Amino acid sequence: MRFRDFLDDLVRRYGAEAAGARHEIFFIRLRHSRIPAGMRALLAGLRDAWLCLRLPAPTRLPAGVIAIASQPGPSGLAALEPVQRALGQRGIVPLLVVHPRLRGRDLRRVPARPDGRAWRHALTAFGMGFPEPGVEALIVRCCLFRLRLWRGAWQATLSGRERGSLLLHNDFELFSVAAIEAGQGHWDSLCVQHGLPTDEFFPTRARLQLVWGETSHAAYAARGTAPDSLRFGPARDGMREPAGAPATIRLVSQTHTPVYGRSLAEDFVALAEALAERFPEPGRFAILLHPEEARLGHPYGAGRLAALCRRPPHAELASGAGPQLIVGFCSTALIEAACQGHLVIGMGWEVPASQTALAVGRPPLTVPDAGALGGLLDRLLADGTAVAEAMSRQAEWLRRSFVADDAWLAELEP
Repeated sequence: MRFRDFLDDLVRRYGAEAAGARHEIFFIRLRHSRIPAGMRALLAGLRDAWLCLRLPAPTRLPAGVIAIASQPGPSGLAALEPVQRALGQRGIVPLLVVHPRLRGRDLRRVPARPDGRAWRHALTAFGMGFPEPGVEALIVRCCLFRLRLWRGAWQATLSGRERGSLLLHNDFELFSVAAIEAGQGHWDSLCVQHGLPTDEFFPTRARLQLVWGETSHAAYAARGTAPDSLRFGPARDGMREPAGAPATIRLVSQTHTPVYGRSLAEDFVALAEALAERFPEPGRFAILLHPEEARLGHPYGAGRLAALCRRPPHAELASGAGPQLIVGFCSTALIEAACQGHLVIGMGWEVPASQTALAVGRPPLTVPDAGALGGLLDRLLADGTAVAEAMSRQAEWLRRSFVADDAWLAELEP
């Protein structure tokens, strides 16, 4: 199901509040797991209730700018780092408040414990009358319970100040939506683009959106984000030039994701088989698994392809690893690999959803199928001039993909 169709249907059947839990409901329904979706929704509700019970009592906030993180890594904490550095250069040190699952030994702050009124309101989600009984209604109730509970936690957290700003790495997860709703009318909200803008990004909620560059600006505007809400963010780490000619091929897998409107598993398995057949030498070809594939499983079986799979983190994509030929469909990992000096190639598979992500993340070097890819790889591996020309086109793509500006700093509510 396309995310846009899912969202329209969700609001029609369960009301506008359910849109605040759209991301969680969508992925609980569609994520492959041995545990039934209804049971996973209940377990997630119990987990969040336990986490909220263990939160600290409210205390007065020492900062007027709060950076909020619900995920680790490039889709979470790391996405906030350039913004935090830019603020630090202006003498503004945001208070980092994280989801309890990210609380470690470095004494990161977490939200405050919800009060009794918030708990009572959250529990009423289980008594909501919906037109259709069944597992889906249960999933919606559980997610609304969690949304209301986190909203109560953020209300207890933000009540100590009249004004301030919230910095977020997304504005569609429960934790982030709850913070924005709790601060409505008093706390400004600014969301940093953390990856390719798939359909789950829209409609956006934060007042300001810090986007990567020209292509993302156009994509957000095309999906209804007001142009006067869009800003370019701070400069990212420098782009790395390739050092030498690529000699190995890596396939960036993403068989896990439903956000493109159809499964990509069969496409990736067929492509991996073709590449393994074409490049049988040890070490020449490998499959780089997405973290979700490493955690939940992948469709590459237990034979030859499974032996070629590599679990994250992937040293091949790090800086200084030497240039690689990186093949994939359309993912943040591909554009990040290009930034590290690797030559990336996209597959031109047809998908019915997340066209905005394709507009931003599909590389300039794209082929329609495995046969065309094999011929292109043979030419690139044999011809340094062809590599140089492809790298030149890729550099122009990156120039349009990333634009730095500090105008957003003047709009922050300190």
